[in-house]
Amino acid sequence: MDRLNEKRKMPRIEERLPIKIIEGDSGMVVETKNISASGAYFTTDKPMPLMSRVIITLLIPEGEGKNSKIECGGTVVRTVPTTQKDRTYYETAIFFDDITEKAKNTILKHINNMLERG
Repeated sequence: MDRLNEKRKMPRIEERLPIKIIEGDSGMVVETKNISASGAYFTTDKPMPLMSRVIITLLIPEGEGKNSKIECGGTVVRTVPTTQKDRTYYETAIFFDDITEKAKNTILKHINNMLERG
């Protein structure tokens, strides 16, 4: 992605990380497609209502097989149906709007480390 044309305030990386999402009484575990300190993008096999509130648990690698467990709240800001192999999936984006500064900084530190490695 061309960083000169990037309009997001937070850096974003393409990375597959496990993310648990709880919406109301139901939950799912999927993998991120990309992540920033302000949100995550992933694919699900069922649609999530726009502007629905969710609780998120995310594991951020710290190296040496260790992870930081991030828990935060978010809002579904985009869900776009896409068809692959005669099956419909939903490209979904969540904005982290209830996250501590410590959790945000943990994600940002990981992203910056990944960007430095290239």
